Amino acid sequence: MTDTRSLMDRISAFRERLDSLPRLSPASLPATVAVPDQVSRQPDDALTARIRAGSRTQAVLEQSVRTLSEEPPSETTSSTPLTARARRVLTEARELIDCMKRLADEPLLAGPPADQGSIDTDPLAIYYRETASMLVPAVRLAGTMPDMPSVQTRLAEGLEGILGTVRQRLAALGHALGQRRRDDDQVNRLSHLLVELDGTEVVDDTPLLELAAEVLADSPAMPLRFLYTPPTATQAFLGGPVFPAPARFIASHGLTCARVVARMLRHAPEWRDRPLDPILVALVHDVGMMRIPAVALSETGRLTEEHRRAIETHPRVGAEIISIRLPSLSHLTEAIAAHHERLDGTGYPSGLKGEQIQPLARLLAAADMYAAMCCPRPHRIAFDPRTALTDTLLHAEQNILDRFAAEKLLVMCFYPVGSVVEMSDGAIGIVAANRQGRGELHLASRPVLNLLIDPQGRLLPVPLPIDLAECEGGTVVRTLRLDERARRLGRHYPEWAI
Repeated sequence: MTDTRSLMDRISAFRERLDSLPRLSPASLPATVAVPDQVSRQPDDALTARIRAGSRTQAVLEQSVRTLSEEPPSETTSSTPLTARARRVLTEARELIDCMKRLADEPLLAGPPADQGSIDTDPLAIYYRETASMLVPAVRLAGTMPDMPSVQTRLAEGLEGILGTVRQRLAALGHALGQRRRDDDQVNRLSHLLVELDGTEVVDDTPLLELAAEVLADSPAMPLRFLYTPPTATQAFLGGPVFPAPARFIASHGLTCARVVARMLRHAPEWRDRPLDPILVALVHDVGMMRIPAVALSETGRLTEEHRRAIETHPRVGAEIISIRLPSLSHLTEAIAAHHERLDGTGYPSGLKGEQIQPLARLLAAADMYAAMCCPRPHRIAFDPRTALTDTLLHAEQNILDRFAAEKLLVMCFYPVGSVVEMSDGAIGIVAANRQGRGELHLASRPVLNLLIDPQGRLLPVPLPIDLAECEGGTVVRTLRLDERARRLGRHYPEWAI
């Protein structure tokens, strides 16, 4: 029997156990289900498709929910009179069980493909399992209500606190899943477009225009999320859409670059009349990389001559692709072809200098360099945003990048909103706001934070707002890497761990 067939049989048996789960309360109680925002049940055929596509056992989080099935609480009999408060607790416990079952089918919790990691390292999957483990004893206790009303009341009071915590955790998980879903949806849409552009037919520009409008409409006060996908990756999670490599790698960088450009435009009045153009060109500027083998983009050492030539010609190839496949954007091809040109003539593919490089290409070059440095690459880890900004500005001072374009990156300061940072005393916080006026550039390294972990490494009961500009001492040392965020915050703040 194949692994896939075995897994399907196991899932089928698991579903039968779920269906036979005893009720926690009499049948007369309401059967409403409270599900966090953006969490929905996936149809059985979607689950089957994931399994047939090669999903591992972890593809569904059956182990956590199976615990609820294998250790069900005793069914409350009609001979035990219940107080109204006890009945409410029983109903809520049943609703939370139903919610956990629905989340077990959430595709974004299926875990990465085998060659990209393990579900055991996914902070959202870990958060889910811990929440399920917290719910198990509460459910078992809720199913053993005593006869005495006074004792029922005391027990119900304690259970309300536990179930309330579980519900809050599920809401936080739903919010984090919503963030992941939005990022993944945008990357998938752009990946699909890149694959189409690499084809043979003229492409409709409507999906690209819609995506650009979404990026532009994002509030600049919202966290800036730097997206990265390995060059060889073909899907984000088991059962997710599959695109030929390196489409997702290119799409992730294009989307990150577009988000950076959207923030730069706040201080670029020259683009006020046509703000979508810089976003559009940022989204597709690396389409020429679709012609580069993913293995070349995955190199960790010195490139071969063939791979180096392929990379250095991708701007020109991308411009040709857009002019042929997306003629409605032909006015942007010059910027695409020149986004790796440098003012001193050291760029590629044409070695243009100074005024030979148009303004949009100069803006894109600065955003492209900053966005690329803020994300990891196969040959290096991600740069700290402060280092990325400093290096980009240094390139401008050396007449490699356009100074006026690079200075527009100052809108994000050293630590963009949403950055998880470590203080000099060891405290951990989230950047909530920055000062952006030219007269306040000296405060770029002293943002407003919401502290989550104190200097002793203890989780604070509630986030503590602190304005570093108004404090003596205490500075930001660095931003935390993704794996560090997951380890330090994943069990408490899943939305900051992805």
